[in-house]
Amino acid sequence: MSMVQVHIHQQPAKIGMTHERPPMQITQRPADLDIQQELQGTLEMSTTDPVLRIDQSAAFADADVKSILVRNEEHANRANQNVLSYIAKVVQDGDALRSIENGGNPIAALAEGRGLIEPRQVTYAAVPSGTEKVRIDFTPSELTIRSDWPDPQINVQVNEPEITIPRWELSIYQQQKNQISFEAVGGSVDRGL
Repeated sequence: MSMVQVHIHQQPAKIGMTHERPPMQITQRPADLDIQQELQGTLEMSTTDPVLRIDQSAAFADADVKSILVRNEEHANRANQNVLSYIAKVVQDGDALRSIENGGNPIAALAEGRGLIEPRQVTYAAVPSGTEKVRIDFTPSELTIRSDWPDPQINVQVNEPEITIPRWELSIYQQQKNQISFEAVGGSVDRGL
């Protein structure tokens, strides 16, 4: 006798899912800026005059262009020197004549010395004799600037960002139902009870 076999067919349940993820949105308005400033300030500028001093007195003295005071001083110095030179010559001549008894002819020697004319020396020189003779002194001008300008008043109103985050959706559904079936194969089965 053949045995009856029971075949069982089973189909599992399947679950399906769908989801929706819309993007997040961020918007922000620019900041509100308010600037106020008075355009009436004070600007003061002051300057001093530059000063240029040129002293050419030494250069003019080289060219023999001198003031009367300088000429008087030079003549007085030259006269003083001439007097001292003359006194020294007279003393020297007196000493020579005082020793006349020692022999020689001091009177002829003195006469011979007085009759000679000294030769003149001629030289060439540039006038003025150097650039250091002209003294230049310069004081530059000074510039002073003062400004009294009011500071601006700046008000900034920051606008907060607007953030939109939509809800994410997740849907779960049954994609396939579960099933089970039985089948008797082979032999005879008494189906009645």
